[in-house]
Amino acid sequence: MNLNFINQIAFFKRKTGNKVRKLTRFKNKSSVEYNASLSIKDILEPLIEKDMRDINKMIETLFRKLMANRMGLFTIVKFDMKNYFPSISLRYAYDFFIKDKISEKYHPLFENYCDNVKYNLQGLPPSSNFAAVMSKALKDELFAFFKVDGLTDCFYYVDDFVLLFKKRVNEIYIKFGILECIKNVFFKRNKLQYQNKVKAHIDDSKYTFLDDTKLPGSFTWLGYKIGISYGWQGIGITLDMADYKMEIYRKAFFDAVKQNYADEEKMRLMLYSSTRSVVTKIHKQGKPDKNVSISPFKFYKNFKKYPELVGENTRRFMQGVIVDAFRQQTIAMPFYLKDKDPNSGYNLWHNFFNSKAIVLNKTFGWSYEKLYNTMKKYSKLDIHSKSYEQLAKMYIDNFVIKL
Repeated sequence: MNLNFINQIAFFKRKTGNKVRKLTRFKNKSSVEYNASLSIKDILEPLIEKDMRDINKMIETLFRKLMANRMGLFTIVKFDMKNYFPSISLRYAYDFFIKDKISEKYHPLFENYCDNVKYNLQGLPPSSNFAAVMSKALKDELFAFFKVDGLTDCFYYVDDFVLLFKKRVNEIYIKFGILECIKNVFFKRNKLQYQNKVKAHIDDSKYTFLDDTKLPGSFTWLGYKIGISYGWQGIGITLDMADYKMEIYRKAFFDAVKQNYADEEKMRLMLYSSTRSVVTKIHKQGKPDKNVSISPFKFYKNFKKYPELVGENTRRFMQGVIVDAFRQQTIAMPFYLKDKDPNSGYNLWHNFFNSKAIVLNKTFGWSYEKLYNTMKKYSKLDIHSKSYEQLAKMYIDNFVIKL
């Protein structure tokens, strides 16, 4: 087997918020190389810790652990990796952490891929799984190193780690331990031509050290801001994430200005200022049911479980983000946004705890009449004699704002 993977890979850059990421993709998704990379991804899947892919579940577990230890001794450490994906040598990951866990019949495919691509280029189908395998190895090493020091939990999402200790631990010792664990996992057997380049952020703003002597304090993780005081915890949205989501609204509402707030655009804004998801059951040959997420805040499910602990800054942001998106563009406020009713359909904080999903399924969701009348009221589209499935598709195509 001798597939030329690297010849099929295109390199590009993408800006997300304030970050510019270097990404890759396959030029031809019908190529043998692309399908082979999908096979590699599937083969690695059983080696991945599934719990470490559910961000909301991890945040809730982390938050509960902190609440359970409100009056005790503790140490919290957060760190992540520098340019993690392309710092991982694929052959190293395969030789020492994958090879003996997969069937021998897959060895030639993995060796071909690893030697041809060399480093774990972000954006390719197997890249997240290669990174997850190495992150799991680092987690195991951290537990082994800090076991006698009271390490109770290690959370990670790709290259973002949070360590919880049940007692105070010296910060210098913790930094030393993290570096030793990285060395043991990524460099101890590093005699290959294409070596690992993995390094950790432990001396900058991406690193956090917090114990019970440094309260009140806070740290951010995966878009959440978690505050800790004496006997109290709070949860909220980070400033960077708030700016990013505000920009989403500004762009989304630009069309509303051009359309002069026509009924159709009003419908879009009301949907987008909810925390709903449009869930459809439109079956197509060989394709799964379609789910269209609307709100940029669907990620923050834990706010619903701890509303009384959500920080005031986050509460105010969600209450006013829709109106502020218009104000920041210095454009006239639509008449339906001028009322500051806290129960308004444009108040995200209100909607967060009250909105339900719109289910486009005539058996257990919106009826045909409900869907037809909504389309008739807000749209000039030709909906006469359309089937339920056709109306559902038209609804999504014309009312849901794509991110």
